[in-house]
Amino acid sequence: MRILLRDSRKRLYFRHGPVWTSNPDAAFDFEHWQDLFCFVSERRLAGMEAVLMLDNPRRMESVPLDARDAGRMKEAA
Repeated sequence: MRILLRDSRKRLYFRHGPVWTSNPDAAFDFEHWQDLFCFVSERRLAGMEAVLMLDNPRRMESVPLDARDAGRMKEAA
């Protein structure tokens, strides 16, 4: 299982620094939900989706979020 960040408008996944990719396999794995929420909240990113990438069977589930949502989730954790 991997936890990814995707820009819902551009359909690109966060890789590192200013780099985004269309390939979910090359995307950065946040490993923990709280790390993803902190990242989105601190950078005040809007139009983002948290993506859970499951291995067996391979599938992806996404949840829309923005900086305000991530900030509230971060505080609740």
